Amino acid sequence: MVLDRLIRAAGWLGRWALLLMIAIGAWNVVGRYLGLALGLSLSSNALIEAQWFLFDVAFLLGLAYTLKQRGHVRIDILLNRQSTRRQLQLELLGTLVLLLPFALTVLVVSLEPTLQSWLLLEASPDPGGLPRYLAKTLVPLGFLLLALQGIREAVALRQQLRRGGGQS
Repeated sequence: MVLDRLIRAAGWLGRWALLLMIAIGAWNVVGRYLGLALGLSLSSNALIEAQWFLFDVAFLLGLAYTLKQRGHVRIDILLNRQSTRRQLQLELLGTLVLLLPFALTVLVVSLEPTLQSWLLLEASPDPGGLPRYLAKTLVPLGFLLLALQGIREAVALRQQLRRGGGQS
């Protein structure tokens, strides 16, 4: 399915963004002190901003992937004491009442500032910094993917319940 491939790709991108962010962060630290010792500028605003941009990629694109992999924090302490059917019901309720409204709210609220940022081709206020409109695009994109995966999870949970899931 297209959504599966898209979310897997987002997860893959997020993992590599995290590794690259760590490497750039290490370079920024080493470069700052080594540069001071050598009298050179070994870091830049672009590299510093690349760190938070890559964090955005990892975090925002990783949301849906982590949900798909069941990696988000859950209320297992409470769920483990419930029957399997009750666990499915609580998962569905949490998805419908908490996850989806939150994801859709962030998606809707972030669209206007993202559009404005694109219209202005918003740039960094720092010399040599990165374009801000690209980073701002990750917010609605990440929460759109999260909402789509949340809908998918809700449908799967509902189907499990209809099939009598958890009747043990």
